[in-house]
Order: sequence, then C-alpha cells, then structure tokens
Amino acid sequence: MSKIAARQHNALLQALGDAVIWHSSWKDKPLCVDLALPNPPRLRVYMYSLVGGIGTVRPHEFKAVLRLRGQPVNEYASFDQSGSRFTLLVGYHEELDVFVLWDASLHPRFKNGTNIQVRDTTVLSAAAVGRAEQRRPLTSGVIEIVIACQTWNLTEAISDRVAWTGGFDLNDE
Repeated sequence: MSKIAARQHNALLQALGDAVIWHSSWKDKPLCVDLALPNPPRLRVYMYSLVGGIGTVRPHEFKAVLRLRGQPVNEYASFDQSGSRFTLLVGYHEELDVFVLWDASLHPRFKNGTNIQVRDTTVLSAAAVGRAEQRRPLTSGVIEIVIACQTWNLTEAISDRVAWTGGFDLNDE
C-alpha cells in the first residue's frame, strides 16, 4: 500500500474518531470499519485521492481514479457490495481536508483507470463552509447526489450517504 493511501485511511479514521469501534488494518484496501450506533454500523471503504481542479484538462472538476488491487488494465471490475457491510466510495483532498462521498451502488462496473467526478465548486464550498452537495446526472439517466464535507462533519455525511443510497439493513448478516 502506498504512503498516500495510508495517510488517507488515517485521515478517515481520525475524522471518525470515537465513533470507530473496530477497523481492519490501515494497510487493507478496502478498509473495513465498524462504527458505534447511531452511525451506520459496518462499512467497506474504497478510498481514492481527489485530484484535479485549476490547471488541469477539466479545470472545473475534481476526480478520483477508480481501480482495484489486482485489476488488470482495461478490464472491468466491481466494488464488493456483499455481506453485511455498506460499500462507501470516498475521494479525499488532503490539502483542503475535504472528503467526497459518491453512491457506490450507482457505479457497479468500471474499467481500471475510470474516473469519477465532482464539480470544483462543490469541493471548494465544502472546504469553505464544511459541507456541500451536488446533483450529478449519470449517463444512465439517474441523478446521483454527491456529498462533500470536511473532517468535522464526516459522520453526518456518511449517515446521509447511507440513507440516500437506500439505507442499511442491520439484519443483512
């Protein structure tokens, strides 16, 4: 695991603070995290660097580049959404201290290197005021709600992400 990924996992765990009752090794990708109630109890976190913005090919957006460990170039893969863990797709911009939460259920298959975007105004607003949301139309016609937030309100943003994705079934064991 890269030093960047380790810093990202550490930033996430630090932001969740006392809500964390257990987590897999910070070296694991995805990172599994169990949270104390009333938070969503069991998460599977796929975390990526949030890159882009001013000075890039698409200066009005940030993106995360999706790939899974062992996924061959140009091959399709999917996030593990099995069992009793809620799959969380997260981008993190370290300098701005902004987490971005996409709806992983709306991205069931992707090629290695596919990117997922969020508008720069959403990220910069979250950096300025703590939280922002974006309605993002997908090619399927579905409107995805993307949440961007700072460390201090990450647990609330995760709870909203779970609720807006359709909830979490505590009986799904």
